[in-house]
Amino acid sequence: MATKSPNVLLAYDRSEPSRRALDRIRTLMADASVAVVTVAPPVYKDRTASQFADEPDAKWQQEALAEAKALLAESGIEARGAAPVGREADEIVRLAKESGADLIVLGARGLNPLKRLVLGSVSTSVLHHAPCDVLVVK
Repeated sequence: MATKSPNVLLAYDRSEPSRRALDRIRTLMADASVAVVTVAPPVYKDRTASQFADEPDAKWQQEALAEAKALLAESGIEARGAAPVGREADEIVRLAKESGADLIVLGARGLNPLKRLVLGSVSTSVLHHAPCDVLVVK
């Protein structure tokens, strides 16, 4: 019986931790079906208003997606991309549910305890709400 390639969602924001997460996929999951998600913050923080990114964020978002896809392609991994606007953890979890992801891979930013308490952690929120396994790469 043939095994199915894992369906992996990579959260990528060009930070060093997200680059390490991308490298983990390149070295351990070369046969995976990969979707890269880069989330831009909304111009309006009100959940009832239409959410869109401002022009610099939208440009950065597209550049980050292109970078991640190119780095994965160097290892023979063809990736799909998604560029939602919203709260990072919420969008990562939503896309994982919609795509039927088997695994979410993301980097840990290494916030100190006070910042983690005040700001929250994307990886912690994703861990608590994800519909699948989560790999947090340090």
